[in-house]
Amino acid sequence: MIAPSSIKRCAAGAVVAPAVLAGMLAFSGSASAAPAPTPGICNGVTNQLAHRGTVQENLLKAAAKKNAELITKLQAERAVLQGSADTLTKQIADGKAAITALEAQGKQLDSDIAAATTELAGLTAKQADTTAAIAGAEKALSDLTAQQTTVAGQLQPLQTQLAAARAASAELTRQADAANAQLTATKGVLDTATEDLAILQSAATKAADDLASTRKLIAAGEEQLTALTAAAQQAAAAEAAATKAVTDAEAELRRLEAGGTAAQADLDAQQAKVTAAKATLTELQEDAAKAAAAVTAKQVEITKAQGELTTLQANATKAADALAAKNAEIAKAQGELAVLQADAKKAADALAAKNAEIAAKNAEIAAIEKQLTDANTAITAKQAELKKAQDELAALQARKTFLEAEIARLEKEKGGSKAEKDARETLIAKYKSELTTVNGQITDKDTQISGLSGDLKTLQAQVDTLNAQLGTKKSESAALQQQAAPLQATLTAANDAVAAKQGQVTTLQGQLPALQAAVSEANAAVTAKQNELSALQGQLPALRDAAVKANDAVVAQQQVIKDLEAALPGLTEGVAEAEKAIADQKAVLERLRGTLAEATKAVAVADAAVMDKSSELATLRSQLPALEKALADANAAVAAQQGEVTTLTGDLDALVAKLAGLNGQITAKEAEVLALQGRVAPLLTQLDKLSGEISATEAQLKTLQGQATTFDGQITAAQTVLRNLEGQKKQNKDAIAAQRTTVLGLENQLGAVQNQIKAIDGTIALGGCVA
Repeated sequence: MIAPSSIKRCAAGAVVAPAVLAGMLAFSGSASAAPAPTPGICNGVTNQLAHRGTVQENLLKAAAKKNAELITKLQAERAVLQGSADTLTKQIADGKAAITALEAQGKQLDSDIAAATTELAGLTAKQADTTAAIAGAEKALSDLTAQQTTVAGQLQPLQTQLAAARAASAELTRQADAANAQLTATKGVLDTATEDLAILQSAATKAADDLASTRKLIAAGEEQLTALTAAAQQAAAAEAAATKAVTDAEAELRRLEAGGTAAQADLDAQQAKVTAAKATLTELQEDAAKAAAAVTAKQVEITKAQGELTTLQANATKAADALAAKNAEIAKAQGELAVLQADAKKAADALAAKNAEIAAKNAEIAAIEKQLTDANTAITAKQAELKKAQDELAALQARKTFLEAEIARLEKEKGGSKAEKDARETLIAKYKSELTTVNGQITDKDTQISGLSGDLKTLQAQVDTLNAQLGTKKSESAALQQQAAPLQATLTAANDAVAAKQGQVTTLQGQLPALQAAVSEANAAVTAKQNELSALQGQLPALRDAAVKANDAVVAQQQVIKDLEAALPGLTEGVAEAEKAIADQKAVLERLRGTLAEATKAVAVADAAVMDKSSELATLRSQLPALEKALADANAAVAAQQGEVTTLTGDLDALVAKLAGLNGQITAKEAEVLALQGRVAPLLTQLDKLSGEISATEAQLKTLQGQATTFDGQITAAQTVLRNLEGQKKQNKDAIAAQRTTVLGLENQLGAVQNQIKAIDGTIALGGCVA
């Protein structure tokens, strides 16, 4: 039975629960059902209510508290999700606005592309018209130039004739003027020459008188100069003798001074030698005493060793006889071995020579193989280049196929608006231009491939040649190796024979050690004793020589000291004599220098007198050629002037006759010039007219070419604008597609967020329990 208090709490709980649920529903929005119920306190309360028909109050309070906490958490999550939804909604609106703007921009670009296409078509038409006009102007210019060439060809010979006639007329006129001037000048010159002739005759007479007077003065001066020169020569001879005497005296003085210095140095050196020699004598006397004592001791040792040597020599002779017999056997075997070794060496030399040939051939093979490797490497590189070029050609051909297919497809398309047709035509033109470029690239690539193929063929030919050479060399090497085989066999047999004989010799030599040991032992004893005796005897002569040399050195050194001391007085006297001779020579030198000064003064006086007279005579002689030349010039001038007068008279008559002939030629040549001018004038007028027309046509052509250049620039600019617009159109399409993708992604995110919000709202509407 249920207690009344429990029933009251259940009733109260029944009243509270709907109120709480109503409050939850007031704060919840639209919600979608959760996919599956989650276990929680709400289910526990519901289950208890379903089983008992009532709910305990404590469970209901606990459920209300738990649901309130959950609702608070869910509301916080919903607020965050709602903020994300608002942000996504704004981003979607911005994205759609951007799409709208991009679509508007795309329409504007379509309009701009159509306008640019129309403008490009108009410019292309104008360019074609201008090109036709240029062709017409160039043809007209060519025709006018041909006419100008024809007229110029007709005018050229006439102008040449006219220029020649004018030149001839001018030359004749110049000659006539020159003849007139020459005639006038000749008359003046003739008058002047007649007057000059009288003046020159008077000058010639005066020059003859001056020349005779100067010759008399020169003769007198030469007699005086001869006497003065003789006196100067005598003074110079005296000066030369005095100079030589002074030079000889100075040389003798230098010699005597050098001798005095040397004598003093010799005296000092000799005294130093005497002192050193006495010190050396003391040392040599001590060495001589030591050497004599050593000789006596060594002779005692030698006598003892000679007695012991006689016994040892008898024992050695017996052992040597046995050894000699065995050595005879060995010598015979060694002789046979030498013959076998010579045969082996001969075989080895032959094999070595053959191996050298094989090595040389292998070196040639290695060189060819290296060349072959290098050639194969070059072929590999060339094949790589060829493969690359072929791949590039394949790509170009694929592009060409695509362009041709697109051009054919676009040309087949008909209909559409004018803008679409213009765009299609523009695209066809663009594809055709690209196709032309691609065709050129294909041609270049074909040329490159052809060149690479040729290079590859050349390299392959080199490889084939090298392979052939390699095969030949290998065959030669194989042949040499075959020739080496019998030589190797011969060498092996010879080496075997040598080895056998060496074995025999070794056996015999194996018997020698015992014999040799006995002989060696005996000989060693003899040798040791002989060496001991020889050493003692060898030491004895040296000791004797040392004693003799020591005694000889003492005697020699005593003689040296004696000789050195004997030389000292003579050296002292030589120094004194040298000093006296130097003083005497200085006195002689001073006297000779005084004589030289007097002789030099006398020479100077005589030379001055000779110079004065020579100068005077030279002055007169220098005047003589001028006077002789003046007389000769005066006589020649008189003769020349007389000839000139005669010549001028004849020239005057010839000039009068020449002038008459030139005047007749001038009249005829002027008539010829007038006739040629009448023929040249109309041709010049025609040529000037043609030149004017050519200039006008060239100016027109230049203007048209400028227009064509302008149209080229405008068309290039229009094509650039069109390409830029097409590029912008593509970018616009790509941007719209990207923006739509972005908006779609944002909308997907917004839907997911909204679904989460709906789930939260459903949970909140149920008071925190999942539906």
